[in-house]
Formats: sequence, C-alpha cells, structure tokens
Amino acid sequence: MESLWESTAELPRFDALGENKTTDVLIIGGGIAGILTAYFLNKSGVDYLLVEKDRICGENTKNTTAKITVQHGLIYQKIVKKYGTYAAEQYWKANDKALKEYARL
Repeated sequence: MESLWESTAELPRFDALGENKTTDVLIIGGGIAGILTAYFLNKSGVDYLLVEKDRICGENTKNTTAKITVQHGLIYQKIVKKYGTYAAEQYWKANDKALKEYARL
C-alpha cells in the first residue's frame, strides 16, 4: 500500500555526496526528526550536514499519520503513578508547546 505522502507530495531528490565534508554536527537520517534538527540548527547558525541513505522522508516518516497530539492518556497515567501530577502537568506543557510550534512551522 502506498502512503498518502508518497501519492500527494513531491519530495526533493539530492545527489549523492561526492566528496569529503567537514561539519560541526552530522545528522544521520532525513525523517521528520532529522529535518527538524536541521531546521533548528540552521536557525541557530550551526554548521551541520544532514545525510540520508535513500530519500528524505522515505522510511518511517512516510508511513506515519502525522498525528501530533497531547492526548497521551496512558502515558499521563503512568507518569502520575510514578512521579505525581506535577510531573504529568510538566509533560503535558512540554508537549503542548511542541504542538503549537509544529502548527506555527
């Protein structure tokens, strides 16, 4: 089954790295985590290089539903049980902040 992203998005292709490079940060993997890492490093002026073995967003990222949520009921329950409600609230606040940042991006 082809993913929704494969059938609707035109993802860029890049040539293979044909030479040695020097960088401060090497990001291995061009999924959503690697791309977001590159985005924030770029905003901070950090010298980075992102490498991907095949295609940007071509593995796990292409098969996700892109469901970004703060509704982690079972996780909250475990956090409350082990660390208390304050820790669960902090977890929720961090996830809510990330959700809003994703929406902004």
